[in-house]
Order: sequence, then C-alpha cells, then structure tokens
Amino acid sequence: MFYRLALTSGLMLASAIAMEQSALAQSVDVPFTGNVPVQATFSTPTPGTAEAKVSVSSGMNGNTFQSQTPATSAVQSTTPATITVSPPKFISGPTPDPSGTNQIGFLKFGSTNLRSDVGGGTGSLPAGSTNLQVDMLVQRPGNFTPGNYTYAVTLTITP
Repeated sequence: MFYRLALTSGLMLASAIAMEQSALAQSVDVPFTGNVPVQATFSTPTPGTAEAKVSVSSGMNGNTFQSQTPATSAVQSTTPATITVSPPKFISGPTPDPSGTNQIGFLKFGSTNLRSDVGGGTGSLPAGSTNLQVDMLVQRPGNFTPGNYTYAVTLTITP
C-alpha cells in the first residue's frame, strides 16, 4: 500500500512538473521621436505707400524711392524665433532697377529695429503676438522714370 501511495504521488508530481511551463517576463521600451515645429502665422499685411523724392532744383524725379506709410502685419509665434527682413525686390514698374541700385528693407517691432543691410537683417522675435512695421528704401544711380512702381519686402521666420 505504501508502494502504491508512493507511486501515485510520484506520478502526480512528475505530471505537475511536466505540465508546468516556464514563463519569462520581459519588457521593452519602444521609442518614438518627432518634432513640434515653430508655428508662426502672419496676418494679412496692410500695404504701405512709397514715393520718389523729387529734386527741387531740377524739377526732375529723384533717384530715391522710399516708403511714406509703413506696411503693417502681425505675427503669432508659438515660441521665440528668428525673423529676417530682406531688401525690397522690384515687382513691376516702367523700368527695372539698374545695376548699382541700393535696396534696404526695414522692420520695426517693439523696441527692435532691423535693416536688411545690417547684420543680415536678422533679429529675435518673441513668442506670442507681435505687431510689425515694414519700410523700404530704393536708391538708383539715376532718376526713376515716371510711372507706378511695386516693390515687395520679404519677412522670414526660422526656429
């Protein structure tokens, strides 16, 4: 009888060991990377006005075309960023800018004044909403031909 009890107990123990599956617990961190870019949105710009300086002594059109009323826009930026003002580019008019023309774009916001011909026209833009004023100056080696001229000053925001 003891023999049967031992045999039965042994078989039950062997079955339990054979049926037991070993479990290994493991974990892994699966990485994800991404970029949240600087979001900057310009409002629709209000165009500025520009006029040629007339030479009083000769009664001729001058060689300087500059803004009289600044163009305005606002920018909303999620983080501080870098803003750059470019020189004005000729869009249309009776005569294109000849070689030797000096073009300067100006940008003002808060207490910051930037010029496209100084330091690359680059400055620090704070996060939030900022009102911008844009002016321009074009000086030709000769006088402007009478007519309507259009120039554009480009503003660029980079992180």
